Amino acid sequence: MQSIDNPTVESSSQKKEPERGAGETASGALRAWLDRRYQLTPLFDFLSHKQVPLGVHWMGWYYLGGITMFFFMVQVVTGVLLLMYYQPGEATAYESIHFLTTKVPFGWLIRSIHSWSAHLMIISLLLHMFSTMMLKAYRPPREVTWVSGYLLFLLTMGFGFSGYLLPWNKLAYFATTVGTNIVRSVPVLGNWLLEVLRGGQDVSINTLYRFFAAHVVILPLAFVAFIGLHLLLIQRQGMAPPLGEKVAPRGMRFFPSFALRDLLLWLACLMVLAALAVFLPYGPGIPGMDWELGDKADPLAPAYPGIKPEWYFLWEYQLLKEFPPHLFGLEGPQLCLFVIGILFVIWALIPWIDRRAYRDKPSPAFSDLGWAAILFLTYLTLMGWDVGAHHDAEQLTSMQEVARVCAWWTLAAGAVVILVRSWRFGHRWFILTGAALLQVILHGLIGVSYLLAGLISFVLAAIAILVLLYFRRSGADAAIST
Repeated sequence: MQSIDNPTVESSSQKKEPERGAGETASGALRAWLDRRYQLTPLFDFLSHKQVPLGVHWMGWYYLGGITMFFFMVQVVTGVLLLMYYQPGEATAYESIHFLTTKVPFGWLIRSIHSWSAHLMIISLLLHMFSTMMLKAYRPPREVTWVSGYLLFLLTMGFGFSGYLLPWNKLAYFATTVGTNIVRSVPVLGNWLLEVLRGGQDVSINTLYRFFAAHVVILPLAFVAFIGLHLLLIQRQGMAPPLGEKVAPRGMRFFPSFALRDLLLWLACLMVLAALAVFLPYGPGIPGMDWELGDKADPLAPAYPGIKPEWYFLWEYQLLKEFPPHLFGLEGPQLCLFVIGILFVIWALIPWIDRRAYRDKPSPAFSDLGWAAILFLTYLTLMGWDVGAHHDAEQLTSMQEVARVCAWWTLAAGAVVILVRSWRFGHRWFILTGAALLQVILHGLIGVSYLLAGLISFVLAAIAILVLLYFRRSGADAAIST
C-alpha cells in the first residue's frame, strides 16, 4: 500500500510533464505544451494543407471577404471605445458625442475611424457579394454559404440604419423619421411595425433607446452568429474553384502564403482608413457620407431641408420617389416595397434559380443579371444624389436635368461594361444589361416615366429571351433528328 506522505510516490493518474530538450526553443516548447492539452496538431496540419484555388479569374476576389472581416473588427474595437463615453438619453446622447469629439483626447479620431470603417465595410461587402455572384461561387454545395453571407449583408444594413440616430442630431432625427415612415406602408402590419420600431407613433427618446439596444446588443449577437456560420462553412467546404473544375488545377497554400498576403492587405487597409479619418474626419461632405455633428435634434423644429439617407439606401429612396401616390388601386409606397421585397427574395434564391451553375456549367444570363443589377442601382443612386442639379432638385426642370445627366453617366458605365465583357471575357449575352440601359435611355433622355420605361424594357427583354430559347430549342431538335 502506497503512503500518501511519501512525496516521491505518484498515483497512476498523475503524469510528469516532459522536460524541454536541450535544443528545443521556447516557442517550440510552448507549442508542445499547448498541443498536449488541446491537440492543436490537426489544426496546424489542416491549415498547412488547405489551399486557395487559382484559376482564370483574378485572385484578388478571394481577399474581399477578409477585408470585410477586418473592417468589422475595427467597428467592434472603436465601437467599444465609443461606448465608454456614449450615454443614451434625451439630455445626454448629443452631449456625450459632443464631449467625446471636443474634449476627449483623440475622441474625434475614434469616431471618424468608426464612421469611415462602417462605409468601407459596406463597400467591401458589396464587392464581395457581386464578385461571388459573377464567379458563380454560390453553386453546390455552397448554397447555404451564399444565404449566410446575404443575411450578413442585411444585418450590416441594419447596423447602418440603427447607428445613424445615436448622435441624436437634427439630420439623424429627421432622416430616421423619413426612413421609419416607410414601414407604415407595409400592408396590415404597417402601423404595428412602426410602433414597435419607434416605441410609439413618433420618433422620440424611446426610439433612441431601441436603436441603441439593436445597434450594440441585438445586431452584434446576430452578426457574430452568422459570421461564425459563414466562416465555418467556408473552412469546411473551402473556397469555390473556378467554374467547371471539381478540383482546382492548382492552388496556393492558405497558411502561410495566403494568410500573410491577407495580413499585409489588412495593414494597407488600416493605412488608408487612418488617412481618411485624419484628413476627412467628417466624411467627404456628400449626401449619405457626412457625419458632422451639427445641431441637436429638436422634434418641434421644422423638417431638415434636403434630407438624404445613407448612400447605400439612396436607390430605395429614389425608387420610392418614382412611384406615384396611387397605382392599380394600391398605395404607391406599398407597391414599391413589394417590388423591393421581390428583388431581395430573387437575389437570395439565385443559387437555386441558376440551374446551369447548379450543374456546374457557365450561366451567362446570370452574369448579365448581375451587371444589369449594378447598372440599375447606379442610375437610381446617382439620381438620389441629385447629380447634375444646379438649383432646387424638386423642381421639374431640375429633376429632368438630373435624370439626363445621370442617364449619360450610367450609359457611359454600361458601354464600358459591355466592351470589357465582350473583349476581355468573350461574353455574348447582353439582353438584361441592354434592358437596364434601355430603361435609362427612355427615362433619362426621352422623358418616359420611370415605371413605364421599366415595363417596356422588361417586356422587350422577356420577348428576346423567349425568342432566343425558341431558336436554341429548334436547333437542338434539328440536331437530334439528323
